[in-house]
Amino acid sequence: MGFDSIALGIILVGGLFTACAGINFYRYAVIIMSAAGGYALGKIICDSFLNGMVGEGVLRESDTGAVDSFVMAVCILGFAALGYALYQIMAILVSSIGAAFFFAKLAQALMGADMLSLMIGAFAGLVIGALIAMLAIKFEGIVMIIFTALAGGRIAGYAAAFFLRANSIGALIAKPCMGLYSARFSGDAIRLSLALELMLVIAVIGVIIQLVIRDD
Repeated sequence: MGFDSIALGIILVGGLFTACAGINFYRYAVIIMSAAGGYALGKIICDSFLNGMVGEGVLRESDTGAVDSFVMAVCILGFAALGYALYQIMAILVSSIGAAFFFAKLAQALMGADMLSLMIGAFAGLVIGALIAMLAIKFEGIVMIIFTALAGGRIAGYAAAFFLRANSIGALIAKPCMGLYSARFSGDAIRLSLALELMLVIAVIGVIIQLVIRDD
């Protein structure tokens, strides 16, 4: 089992925890959100800059996979530490950046896979993600429940899509949203559809569970 599978398995469990119990364990939920953000950043760094690189220095005996795993582990642990120490700031930061990526891809699916659509979606996501996080921090209660359910659903949906994307069951589950992504992201339509559908389902279930177990 590779590092991706292990990390995303942990993130999946953390996302479900955040979606279903975030209001009662808000600081831990932010740590999980931050760790997931660290994974995403590490993935971008590895895919964009480190693919094909041979280890150097302390990593001189490592292959590319080991270097990638090291970088991603540092990003995950580093962001988790920031989430613990600066949890209010990190909640806003991670929420806004995560929403920016989500809305950028959605805007490209709806408007066209070009830079303008990406920028419009990313800007809208930054504003919406930051606003929801700030409202959750200020008012808590039902707003906090919605915020943590959406954040946890997004994290868990992304991780679950990784495991289900090549499975026949995953393809079946993805059908309702396939039309949204298949035209412009045909090679990745199943994963994107799964991530969206699972996010919404997990978020709704999370809101219901948190309304029942809340102790705020």
